[in-house]
Amino acid sequence: MKVAYGKKVVATQNYIASYVGAKVLENGGNAFDAAIAISATLSVVLPYTSGLGGDGFLLAKTPEGIIAYNGSGWAPKGLNVEKIPSSRHPSTVVVPGLVDLWNFLIERYTSMSTYELLKPAISLATNGFYVSKSLYKAIKNSSNMPESWIKTYGNLNAGDKVKLNEMGQVLKIIAKDPREFYEGKITEEIVSGLRKQGVNVDFSDFANFKGEEVKPLKTTYKDYTLYELPPNTQGISTLQALKLAELSNVNKLPYDDEKRINEHVKIYGIVYSDRNNYIADPRFYPLDVDLLDERYLRNRMKEFRVMIEKMNTQDTTFFVVSDGENEIGFIQSLFFAFGSGIVVKDIPFNNRGFGFTEGRNKPEPRKRPLHTLSILMAEKEDENLIIGCAGGDLRPQIHSQVFEYYADYGLEIDEAIEAPRFMFLGSRIVAEKRLKTKHEQLDYYSPEVGVVQALKSNKKYNIAVADPRSEGIALVAN
Repeated sequence: MKVAYGKKVVATQNYIASYVGAKVLENGGNAFDAAIAISATLSVVLPYTSGLGGDGFLLAKTPEGIIAYNGSGWAPKGLNVEKIPSSRHPSTVVVPGLVDLWNFLIERYTSMSTYELLKPAISLATNGFYVSKSLYKAIKNSSNMPESWIKTYGNLNAGDKVKLNEMGQVLKIIAKDPREFYEGKITEEIVSGLRKQGVNVDFSDFANFKGEEVKPLKTTYKDYTLYELPPNTQGISTLQALKLAELSNVNKLPYDDEKRINEHVKIYGIVYSDRNNYIADPRFYPLDVDLLDERYLRNRMKEFRVMIEKMNTQDTTFFVVSDGENEIGFIQSLFFAFGSGIVVKDIPFNNRGFGFTEGRNKPEPRKRPLHTLSILMAEKEDENLIIGCAGGDLRPQIHSQVFEYYADYGLEIDEAIEAPRFMFLGSRIVAEKRLKTKHEQLDYYSPEVGVVQALKSNKKYNIAVADPRSEGIALVAN
């Protein structure tokens, strides 16, 4: 089991990133310092999941209270399509928000110099790192990619040593001042590189962009208080799923009972239907329905029949870190593997614009699309949990299943992550073999049901857990 007990702990989806985070904590950095170092490292060594060309969100518990930040980018003001044509079309690229999230933390919470925090990532990019099995698999599974991606990543094999010198140079500029990424000379070069590949973006789209500190959503599950990220994220969908599970008493059944699985499929159908109808950028369309109201949810359970949904299960990466006082959940993403596939200065740029659909969530200039990224936090007395994952549209299912294992079936958090999961994919249901259901069988441990990291804290110690379904590890810092 990939679990670490201690005061200062970290768990990520990659062994190098976990090591970097633990070293920052050992060298006297706080959890926010470690978070930036980890985030930057993941941007280099797992470039298919996240990076400088993508977005980031944070949900953290500090002695002063809970912090939530939305670092999701907006569409260029020149966006002029009524519908996004395809998943990797140039119109899918939005202004990336991850570096803005770094800047927010640097201005308020970090204690070390930005250069020291980015130094490991800079070294990996400029001196080289070895292509991991997961990175190679993502490369091998990518098809119909742009020439800029083929030139940078297309010919790499597992075990190859790769240098991303231009990305390293961008990181050096960010180390001096993160806002240079949005309103400096490097911005002009990035914008020019994107425009040459068909992205209708200009300098002002970057220069005018800033993410925002947000108030997390809040509800209850039995004797727990739950928190999630608000729209434009699908965080409320996780809370809806858990409230519906609580109201239906479905978890009185054995965890592998077919009736329980089928009832959850109905729950997830409601959740996704409501998400698609109501969730969008609140700056354009504020949420005007109380999706967590008990009466509303009971009525939905009576009237709803599961409709076929198309599920996106693309890549993201999530990590947790604690310094003994501050507890952080941090998620970053490009959306699909390598995002749009458009690469500028060794940086893959996102395809988050493919998250636009219709109605409230239709494509509009300077609008943020419905975002799959979210983080679950749960409190009870002197106990706190942070749960996050890679999983795209499946995130509400993954978050809720892990939490239900913990809250309803008495499993410790590491056991809850290891426990077998099933997923509603719209046209079909899949389950890990350990569940022994009649539904389509996956491997005993399959990343197709999500890759989870989690943090549990109490007065005695913290527990960090990395999912056995990934190459990640959990470490303790002395």
